[in-house]
Amino acid sequence: MSDASAVSAGRGVVYIGLAKIYFIIAGYAIYFALPRLLGSPVAWGEYLLVIGLVSVVNNVIVTATIQGVSKFTAQGDVSAAAVQRAALRVQVVLGGGAAALFAAAAPWIAAWERDPRLARWYALAAGIIVCYAFYAVFIGSLNGLRRFREQAAFDASFATLRALLIIGGAGVGWGVAGAVGGFVGAAALILVAALWRVGWPVRDGEALASGRLWRLMLELFASTLALNLVMRADLLLLKRFATALAARTLDTAAAMAAASAAAGYYGTAQSLAFIPYQLILAVTFVVFPLVSRSTFAADHAATRLYIHRTLRLSLIFVAGLAAVLMANPEAVITVLYPAIYRAGGPALRWLAAGMVCFSLLTVSNTILNGAGHTRAVIVTTLATLLLLVAANAFAVPRSASPSTALEVAAAATALAMLAGLGIATLLLRRTLGAALPWGTVWRVVVAWGLAAVVGAWLPERSRFLTLIECGLVLLTYGVALVVLGELGRQDVQLLRGGRPQGPPPMTAGNARKGDGGR
Repeated sequence: MSDASAVSAGRGVVYIGLAKIYFIIAGYAIYFALPRLLGSPVAWGEYLLVIGLVSVVNNVIVTATIQGVSKFTAQGDVSAAAVQRAALRVQVVLGGGAAALFAAAAPWIAAWERDPRLARWYALAAGIIVCYAFYAVFIGSLNGLRRFREQAAFDASFATLRALLIIGGAGVGWGVAGAVGGFVGAAALILVAALWRVGWPVRDGEALASGRLWRLMLELFASTLALNLVMRADLLLLKRFATALAARTLDTAAAMAAASAAAGYYGTAQSLAFIPYQLILAVTFVVFPLVSRSTFAADHAATRLYIHRTLRLSLIFVAGLAAVLMANPEAVITVLYPAIYRAGGPALRWLAAGMVCFSLLTVSNTILNGAGHTRAVIVTTLATLLLLVAANAFAVPRSASPSTALEVAAAATALAMLAGLGIATLLLRRTLGAALPWGTVWRVVVAWGLAAVVGAWLPERSRFLTLIECGLVLLTYGVALVVLGELGRQDVQLLRGGRPQGPPPMTAGNARKGDGGR
């Protein structure tokens, strides 16, 4: 790589990284504002159900489109305009078709959820799919041309537009229609802006066969779709089964409302449980090229070292954040949400634990992808999804009520994610000879338990004191890891960007034969 290319790539990481951080912050601004503006857990639950399902479709199409367009644009064998024209032809079928099918299927989706009232919101949300699909073409082109600053500017602009219009639509009293409509409006406006800035592709005599794009994009669909369903399926299943549970004692309208409220409580817990996962995604951007390079060079020692260090530090990080969420979940919820959403506390305790497993599963899959084991990634993701659906379908209908179904669904989801991580760990050991160090696992569990005891012992008094108590829980967790010998000077040096001297830090616990080291 030339010096100019290296500088461009480095700046690109900074620009896009900052934009992604802003995108996450703006997204959580929506989550924290809407429950108050919509006025009830019922409306909040309906919004979460609709946007949750449409996001599954969006994320699959957008990921495949951006990566496909970027790849063929960066290759340079045809012009960027030719790639754009081919991608736009694909999106007429893919994006337009998906949006049309989603809108047409809205009544059936709502009927499956046992709540026909949701059909109108699902149909309205189809506009997001078509706008996103075409917008992704232009963003993929910017990425392939290494116009990273413009790509980052679009990410930040869209995050701002989306937050303003969704919050504004709900704030003027239009309820779920205003929130979903605001999302559609933001997607439409950013598409117009991208078309104006990037420009409609001119005919330049070059061409790219649409079939080449289709093949690449379809390869990304299976694992991406399964991954997004793993993150959303439990909420959709909860709504369906909670409606039936509520119908045992309530009339139809009241049962649908009770199930939507349960979805609102559960979705609130999900939003907090996802925080460690959102933050750990940055690790995937670092480890992917490292593993790709070391496996290509057949440097097995370096590959094992990357795996040990990446998974070890990822576990320490996400488990620490999860400990804060699990120690006193009801109090944590009331820091950011109205007090009524405390009902999601029992679910948050399980979901936080599940997100530790899911975060490590995602990092493990990234390592497998980087090493070229794409089939293993599909296996682990699909297996996790099937286990999650089966566990929820078995356990949730047996709950006593919609309120108890929250904790049951969260526990079933967490156990499925633990099983998925176990499968990924086995595949990592089998294919690359390394995985999460067992010594680290038990020391993190011990530190986690101590932090939970401290959190449960601390009294709940106010939002401000809850934040202080969260800090004490995190401090307890960190001190316990130091005392147990899991964290040391070499870890500080590594996180500061230095190169540790010698092998990774060892302790008596993981130095024993069979522990795997770090």
